[in-house]
Amino acid sequence: MSLSKTQVKDGEHSIRISSTLNIGRVDGSGDFQDLVATRRFPSEDWSHYNRISIWVYPDIDGAPAITASLTLHNEGKYILPDNTNEGRNDSIPLKNRQWNHVVWEIAPLDRDKVTGLDFGYGLPKMLPDPGDKTVLYIDQMELQTVVPDHVEGWDVSPGKIAFSHAGYVSGSSKTAVASDLPGHDFSLVDADTGKIVLTRPVEQKKTSLGNYQLLDFSEIQQPGNYLLRSGETSTRPFRIGDDAWRESIVKAINFMYSERCGTVIPGIHGVCHQDDYSIHGNTRILVNGGYHDAGDLSATGNTPGMSYALFEFAERLKLQSEDPVLYNRLLLEAEWGLRWALKTSFGDGFRTTGQLISYWTNGIMGDADDRFGQAVNDPEWNFRVAAVEAIAARVLKDTDPQLANRSLATAEEDWKFAVEGLKIAPPLPEIYGQKDELERISFGAIASIDLYRATGEQRYADEAIELGNQILASQERKLQPWSIPMTGYFYTSPKRENLFHRLHLGQEEEPIVALAHLCEALPENANWIKWYSAIVLHSKYYQQTAAKVDAPYDMLPAAVYRESEASLLPQSTARTVLKTSTPLLSANREIYLEEVRRGVPLGGEYYLRRFPVWFDFRGNSSVLLSEAKALSTAAQLRGDIDAEDLAQKQAQWIVGRNPFSTSIMYGEGYDWTPLYSVRSGQMVGALPVGIETKGTADAPYWPNQTCWTYKEVWTQPAGEWIWLMHDLSGPAVVRGIIDAGTNEPVQFIDRKTGKIITATLDPAKGAFRAVIPQGQYVVQAGTARTSLTALSAGTYQLDLRQEKAVAFTVESKAVNSTEILLQLSAEGAGVHTFTAKVDNLELIGPGTVQMNLGHHGRHEISWPARVIDTTSPWVAVVLQDGSLSQHQELTGIAGAK
Repeated sequence: MSLSKTQVKDGEHSIRISSTLNIGRVDGSGDFQDLVATRRFPSEDWSHYNRISIWVYPDIDGAPAITASLTLHNEGKYILPDNTNEGRNDSIPLKNRQWNHVVWEIAPLDRDKVTGLDFGYGLPKMLPDPGDKTVLYIDQMELQTVVPDHVEGWDVSPGKIAFSHAGYVSGSSKTAVASDLPGHDFSLVDADTGKIVLTRPVEQKKTSLGNYQLLDFSEIQQPGNYLLRSGETSTRPFRIGDDAWRESIVKAINFMYSERCGTVIPGIHGVCHQDDYSIHGNTRILVNGGYHDAGDLSATGNTPGMSYALFEFAERLKLQSEDPVLYNRLLLEAEWGLRWALKTSFGDGFRTTGQLISYWTNGIMGDADDRFGQAVNDPEWNFRVAAVEAIAARVLKDTDPQLANRSLATAEEDWKFAVEGLKIAPPLPEIYGQKDELERISFGAIASIDLYRATGEQRYADEAIELGNQILASQERKLQPWSIPMTGYFYTSPKRENLFHRLHLGQEEEPIVALAHLCEALPENANWIKWYSAIVLHSKYYQQTAAKVDAPYDMLPAAVYRESEASLLPQSTARTVLKTSTPLLSANREIYLEEVRRGVPLGGEYYLRRFPVWFDFRGNSSVLLSEAKALSTAAQLRGDIDAEDLAQKQAQWIVGRNPFSTSIMYGEGYDWTPLYSVRSGQMVGALPVGIETKGTADAPYWPNQTCWTYKEVWTQPAGEWIWLMHDLSGPAVVRGIIDAGTNEPVQFIDRKTGKIITATLDPAKGAFRAVIPQGQYVVQAGTARTSLTALSAGTYQLDLRQEKAVAFTVESKAVNSTEILLQLSAEGAGVHTFTAKVDNLELIGPGTVQMNLGHHGRHEISWPARVIDTTSPWVAVVLQDGSLSQHQELTGIAGAK
């Protein structure tokens, strides 16, 4: 380090720092910060200042991305930096060979006794390549006072409207939130023409979070680009239309592509990590390929989940004959992940699950920068890759039969090893927020059903049913007498000893996806209604109930917590086998209890936390998106528009409908900030670990500093985003049959708006197809009529033949505190069967009734029923002609009004 006149921003000198050997210190203590220059201060009070300004000129060769860091040291009332990374501003992106103005707002940081400010740069390689050079110049450091950004709490940023920057799908509710609008009205404006299309009053809302203003423009469904305006306050343009999410999907796929490992990614890196491998006995496998994990370069444990989401979305578009361009892009990326899953098997149950690494390697095997680990025979991992390989075999069988055949054969092998391993595997240890039995059996059920769908072999269905029974045994079904009565949440295993929740990597959707797959694949199974009702309890009596505490944002809370689960954390703050470089590194029981008690009291030792109880690993994207996927999966199965609408709001939270009115997906929407990506630079479509909380609070916190983990890019939530969009993005697609030769138009009449959509008709084949927004419809062709509840992204089949079409409704009436009457009214033509499948009800009489409506008639039937357990909700599903696509759901609680 020296003074320099070579590059000067102001005055006569700058500070020059350089690396003598360009050798990174990779020993567990300095991967990210090898060069450090520190300015000492004599315990200064910086309370009157709230921004640090500094100019930096990098002159660097050999680094694909250039980032610097600042660290503030405070030794006053609160010590900085702390173990949640308060006081650190890492991964500040810099442009090479030019002056960069770096500013850091420090308003939320304690700064009463500042003792130092570090400037750091982390070398990207352990061993340099020829020609590598590292020189940085620092100049003109200042303390400044500015109007700070809003970074903490539930109020909307002053002068802003919190809205979904990506937009809103046509049939969903459409609201925006504000805290300080002076006007009483708002307008929705066509952004292309400037024409006002709607003016409505601003609604005043008082919730448990505070006082808010709600701008509701749900009635507008016409596709277009719009903005909101109230007085002098306006939003920037956003989309209304069933394609509202498409750009975010394309950008998320771009991020995945940018995080590919082992190949050239223009502008980011060349062929990489050719000396990272996994060992099994005397054999080894290179683990490059797949995807880098996050802001570092770890390979590549999120790859199976990402690939599965991509394949499932592609499968939906293929089934619907929709968006071939997006279909091909999804498939291309899915195959990249699949090939990594196929290459990383040793063929005997042992596999690599990835390799931790944070630097670029030189590709020479046997020298100091190699990274390697031992292969494992893990039932859960084998189930996870088997599921990817099985769905790939289904999706690829027509376009790439050779790859499909290899995928299916490998899936069957991996499944066999998983089932055998599960029989002898010891129970997973109960560690707070870590892998558990419910997660393992859920992955097993999903893989088994995917193989059953691919092969039709009963052994796979049998295993899925058995694992499904274990999932059912892990669920709470009694309504808890709390301040907010709830049920339907899960425990970590059938033992039901500890609550199922996550603090970092979300897996909340896995049991619900498993049960939904069982319902779809095995509709005749005797357990079908048990699987279905478990999904109802979780979505309606847990998720939809809990979300009300976060009105008007309606963000899904993290989970129910229990004070006594502090015992699942190690007592010592020292590193142990349970506290290495994990999300529990800084965990302790006292902090756990303090965080739990900042949640919503439910009664006794139970609390509802809006954000997870966490420690040094913070950020809510993965947890929130996994919860949203559980909800959207339930919504699609149940045909529940309210649940689908709530799932849409979780995605809207990510892209701007949050207190900071900022999109946290890089490059999507507005006001996104640089993310922590120390090796690969900023990548469009990246999602960070997510919005965090400060200290033990239970309120959102999104500070300006760019630091791990909360602002670290992460492939896992990008995969969750794609999987969620499988259920949220795009119109409903309806296919049906009519009498051949008819020319009567097939019309979809929206019950709410009265708008009519006419289907495309093929009279010769007696078929029709329609693409419609989410909504409730009357569907008619001449005198033939039926009804349809259509959800965004859903796929539906209808029969509108004159002698077959029927519309029916169901309702329940309480006879007394333990008896109810299920009533069905049907109108249409032909002979039909109606079957009532019930859970926690005993039907008095047969469950299946045949009804002859003749050429056109109307009939009613009733099923008397008795509630078996009055402490649990009951669920009834009425199927028309045995079809889940034509069903009506009823649910309730004995004695409830």
